[in-house]
Amino acid sequence: MASSPDASDVPVPPQQGVAYKRLMAAASVSKVVQAATVALPAVCLSAIGDQFDLGYAGRGLLSSVRMAMLLSVVLVAGYLSDRLGRRHFLWVSMVLIAAGVGATYFANTYGLLLILQGAVGIGVGGLEALVNTLIAELRPKGAGRRLNLVNALFSAGLLGTALLSGALLHAGVRWQLTFLLWPLPALLAAGLYAPRGYPAPHPLAGRVESVRHILGNGLFWLVLGAMVLAGAAEGGLIVWSANYVQDQMAASSWGGAWAIALCGGAMAIGRLITGLAVSRVSPIAIMLVSGVGFVLATTALCFTQQLWLAWALFAAGGLFVACFWPTLLAVASDTIQAGSSTLFALLSAGGVIGCALLPWLIGLLADVYDLRIGLLLLPATMVLQVGVLVAIAVLLGRRDYSEGRA
Repeated sequence: MASSPDASDVPVPPQQGVAYKRLMAAASVSKVVQAATVALPAVCLSAIGDQFDLGYAGRGLLSSVRMAMLLSVVLVAGYLSDRLGRRHFLWVSMVLIAAGVGATYFANTYGLLLILQGAVGIGVGGLEALVNTLIAELRPKGAGRRLNLVNALFSAGLLGTALLSGALLHAGVRWQLTFLLWPLPALLAAGLYAPRGYPAPHPLAGRVESVRHILGNGLFWLVLGAMVLAGAAEGGLIVWSANYVQDQMAASSWGGAWAIALCGGAMAIGRLITGLAVSRVSPIAIMLVSGVGFVLATTALCFTQQLWLAWALFAAGGLFVACFWPTLLAVASDTIQAGSSTLFALLSAGGVIGCALLPWLIGLLADVYDLRIGLLLLPATMVLQVGVLVAIAVLLGRRDYSEGRA
C-alpha cells in the first residue's frame, strides 16, 4: 500500500485563497527562471566555444548534459512526490538551480561548466516533473488553457534573458557575469514553494497501479512519442538560434541574442493564443496546423542568407512550436486518468529526451557537414510529429465512437 503524502499536501480551494495565489506566483517565477537556464548558455554559446576551443558537438553537449541530468530526476521525482508530497522537491530544486547558476561565474574550465550545467539540470528536473502538474491540479478543469498561459511565461523568460544577456555581452561583459543575475529570482521562487498548502493529488497518485495503468494505455505511448519530438524541435530551435546567425551570417552577440529573443517572444504569443483557442478549437487541429507551419519556416531558415529574414523565421519557428509541450500534457491530463505527477513526469521525460538528443545531433551533423545541414533535422523532426498527431487523432476518434455506441 502506498504511503500517504506529507502534511504539506492539503487541498487548496479552487480559484481562491492565499495558498492558491502563492503557488501560482511560485510557478510563474520558476517558469521564468527555468527559461533563463536555457537561454543563458544559448546566448553565450559562441563565447563559450571560443573560450574553451569547442567544435559544434562540444557546444551541443552542454545542452545534452543539462537535459540528461534533468531526465534522470524527472523519471523519479514525479512518482516519489506523488507518494511523499511535492513541497520539499520544489523548494530544494530552486535552491539547487540558484547554486548551479551562481557558481557558473567561477567556471574557468569546460569540465567544471559541464558539471554545473548538470547540477542546474537536476534542479530543473524537479520543476519539470512537478510544476505543470501543480498548475493543472490547482484548478482541475480546463488544464489546456492554464498550462499554455503559464508556460507562456517560460517563453517570455527566453525573450527577456536573451535581450538582457545579449546587451551585456555586446557591452563587453564576460559571459560568466550574465549568470549572476538569476540566483536571486530562483531563491524567491524557493521561498514561495516552501510553505504548506498544496492541492490534494489524484486518488491513484503514488501507487504502482497508477504506473501500470499509464504504461498499459496505448494513447500514452503515442503522446509520449509526440512529446519526444516536441522537445526535440523546441530544444534544437532555441539552443542553436544565436550560434546559427553568429556563425552563418557573421552576426554579433547582440544579433544572436535577438534570434533567441524573437523566438521566445513568438513562443509566448503562440502559447497565449493556444491557451485562448483550445476551448473552441480541437487541440489536435491546432497542433497539426502548427506542425506544418514549423516545417515550412525551419526549412526556409536553412537556406536564407539574410539576417533579418533569419530573425523572422526563428520567430515563426517559435510561434509554431509553442503549442506542443503544454497542449500535449493537457490532452493526456484530459484523457488518461492516473496519478498526475507520475503521468506528467513520464511525458515530460519524453520531451527532455528530445531536448537532450537533437541539439547534440545537430552539432554532430554540423561538424561533419555544415550547421545549415544540421538544422535540417528540425523540419525532419516535425514531419514525424505530424504523423504521430494523425495517429493520436485516429485513436481518439475511435475511442469517442466506441463510447458513443456504449
